[in-house]
Amino acid sequence: MSDWKVALEEFLKDWKDRDDVVGALVCGSYVTGNPSKRSDIDVHLILSEDADWRERGNQVVQGFLIEYFVNPPRQIREYFEDDFYSRRTMSMVQFMTGQTLFDKTGIIQELKDEAQEWINKEYGELNTTLLEMKKYAIWDALDNLKDCFEQERLDFQFVYYNSLAKLFSEYSQFLGLEAISFYQINSYLTDPTYLKKYLKKEFPDAEFKVGYVKALAEIDKQNMMKAYGVLVEHVLAKMGGFQIDGWKLRSSVDA
Repeated sequence: MSDWKVALEEFLKDWKDRDDVVGALVCGSYVTGNPSKRSDIDVHLILSEDADWRERGNQVVQGFLIEYFVNPPRQIREYFEDDFYSRRTMSMVQFMTGQTLFDKTGIIQELKDEAQEWINKEYGELNTTLLEMKKYAIWDALDNLKDCFEQERLDFQFVYYNSLAKLFSEYSQFLGLEAISFYQINSYLTDPTYLKKYLKKEFPDAEFKVGYVKALAEIDKQNMMKAYGVLVEHVLAKMGGFQIDGWKLRSSVDA
């Protein structure tokens, strides 16, 4: 048995024979592959439906950090729903890719099936008002970065990389994609194993993908500005175009 599985078995001794614990699932890199030295072991412990408590904690067992989540099924279902409306898939992916350790009532399989249903749902399109606000925000971010560059400010690189992350987020939402954490964007765009591991579809705009990775790699400030400007121009064109001169947005005061 692998060392991490021995540690997991040791951890489960305090949980698996309890009457109020009906299932357990292990997920994360030790299950899906390619764990790093900083990977922890993620464990979901499912309580009976009438449980009125939940718990999250961390425990080091035989040198392995185990991060555990204890919830009744209704709380897991709430996580699925909250993640969907926040354009995240983490909770669903954990259950879909996780390995069942024990399932006394069949609830683990039920939650796996429900996770699949949630991840198959499509996000709604942006309404006209929100789309126009996002286009203005993208233009404004470029204008602010230009100002930062022209003033030779010390925080140029900080502003640049934050602007890149925000641009990726805004464009992904326009395309109807889920949110990707900033520290995973490069892997999402360049690493096929990441897509398989986290059940992601390939980014649909190849031109943007190439330009974005190029922008991440630039170190010369002039080239950074050029790369970012090209990306902004591309995104605004895909969103229907934008001109600051004469731009206005009228909406209801209740909107």
